[in-house]
Amino acid sequence: MFDEDEQYPGGRHARQDPVGRRGLLKAALVVAAAVPGLAVLADHLLRRGHDVTAPQAAPAGRSPQSPPVNRPLVSRPTQVVLPLAGKVIVLDPGHNPNNIDHLAEIDRLINSGGFLKACNTVGAETDAGFPEWAFNLDVARRARVILRSQGAQVIMTQNGHTPYGPCNNRRAWISNHAHADATIAIHADGGPPEGYGFAALVPLLVISSISDNKAIIKPSGELGEATVRQFAQATGEPLSTYLGADGIQERNDLCGLNLSTVPKIFIECANMRNASDALKVTDPTWRDAAALGIANSIKAFVLR
Repeated sequence: MFDEDEQYPGGRHARQDPVGRRGLLKAALVVAAAVPGLAVLADHLLRRGHDVTAPQAAPAGRSPQSPPVNRPLVSRPTQVVLPLAGKVIVLDPGHNPNNIDHLAEIDRLINSGGFLKACNTVGAETDAGFPEWAFNLDVARRARVILRSQGAQVIMTQNGHTPYGPCNNRRAWISNHAHADATIAIHADGGPPEGYGFAALVPLLVISSISDNKAIIKPSGELGEATVRQFAQATGEPLSTYLGADGIQERNDLCGLNLSTVPKIFIECANMRNASDALKVTDPTWRDAAALGIANSIKAFVLR
């Protein structure tokens, strides 16, 4: 049943009757005709009477006097494009913590680009017994964090969980299959005790029945040059005193470079047999710097 008191909030007695008011005003016109000046007033009141209407019910939750609600504009957050977004990077930490328990497997000979060479090796160590594989793997993991934070997809050839290796030809296949924009094999050398410093090992041309690395010679050289600059800046490590010249050594005896079809280099971050360099590779803070130098080298190369 219709309830007037709900339709008109002031209640039934608060409602004005416009029809009754008009009737009274019309009657007043008759009287006004006999009284000068009153007719004008009565006509004015009659016209106003047509505008007398019942108040409209206010929408739920809003008073009749409430201004329109202005809803704030919702802005979408700006999408940040990371510098290495869409780039595929392969980090190849040399050797493996389990190689020592699989000597027969890692001694197996594989075709390394026209010649036979061992599948893998146990790597070097400091005079105090700190193993190269531990350095390589730790630096690779730290570099992976940096590269991922900049948007890169990072693949590691091994993360310490495989029984051994993988063999060097398999490491090259991982990079090739991923169509990597850049690959760095991370190592620390076991050179002459009097030698120190770091070097980038870059490929020489090797064409064989299973390899042709001609297409990567130039870009790999550019990756090596970027590494010389960036690694030195991040770590303060001098250029090698015994490997190559000006921090670059060309090689045609490394399976990983010979079989690669994507830009790839090796970095010998330091000489583990040198007393000064041995202190660095065993220092986690220096390994942070080494990881940054490698990440910056890759970034400088792919964004060149």
